[in-house]
Amino acid sequence: MLNTHVLESLSFSRRLPPLHALEVFMTAARCGTFSRTATELFVTQSAISRQIQQLEDNLGVQLFIRHKRGLRLTPEAESLLPVVEDAFTRIARACGNLRNSGQVLTLRMPPTLATRWFLPLLPSLQSALPDVDVRLTTYDAWEPSFESSDIDAAIVQGNGDWPDVESILLFPELLTPVSSPALAHQLAEPDILREKPLLHCYPLNGWRLWLDAAGVQGVHSHRGQIFDTLELALSAATRGQGVALGDVNLIQESLRDGVLVRPFNVVLDRGISYYLVFPKIRGQLPKIAALTKWLEEAARNQRTIYSSLKLVSVAAKE
Repeated sequence: MLNTHVLESLSFSRRLPPLHALEVFMTAARCGTFSRTATELFVTQSAISRQIQQLEDNLGVQLFIRHKRGLRLTPEAESLLPVVEDAFTRIARACGNLRNSGQVLTLRMPPTLATRWFLPLLPSLQSALPDVDVRLTTYDAWEPSFESSDIDAAIVQGNGDWPDVESILLFPELLTPVSSPALAHQLAEPDILREKPLLHCYPLNGWRLWLDAAGVQGVHSHRGQIFDTLELALSAATRGQGVALGDVNLIQESLRDGVLVRPFNVVLDRGISYYLVFPKIRGQLPKIAALTKWLEEAARNQRTIYSSLKLVSVAAKE
């Protein structure tokens, strides 16, 4: 006895017209004549006519009206053509992705993480995957999304609890105030923050949580300039426009170069971490396995800065 999936597959295939005939129809609609269609498909004109007749018989409608200048689509054909073109385009794209799946790795992550942490490490990843073309895209989202088939994996912030994806912990987000060196000289105590402009990025609860963790009172945590990304807030802090909350993981180069300073030692852990995520079905691909191994090693190296900087970690929850 045939199982349900086989029966459904057979039923679906019976409803479909011949796919080759659909391809001939699509090509003929573009070429405008059966003779040009035959030339493009390397077959005879009579073969094209037979394919179109077979498709018309299958559908029970006329698709072309022949006239001296060539072919004109019937209303039925005009409604069918965009659907066929879209279907063949999707099939071609999916097949192309499969052919290139071993040579291209497309990775998505937040823009500030990409600029300040991942980009300096990119040559190391390219050495680990010498036969893979690494493509990087940025998207500041808190939910992993793989609706586009060309995204192989992503790094996102959250708690790691997402359905239908593998999530691998990399390192926690650790927030601490940063400013330009000139402004840092004016910040002898955290209480002085009430006199200085605060710089924010989404989500907007960071400053309130850090001030509570540091025991600072009397500072309006929501006042000040709001930016779309952490990168913009850090750039504004570098220019002396205020004090931003920077992620310790992402500001090491700026601290070494002296363009940013950490005036206080209280570091906020609000229970959010960076995770590598990818669809479970892709976990066995060699390029994903190699990426996972490389990122786990990079994350281990990253975590060594916590003790060397003598940070004070203060967990804070909503």
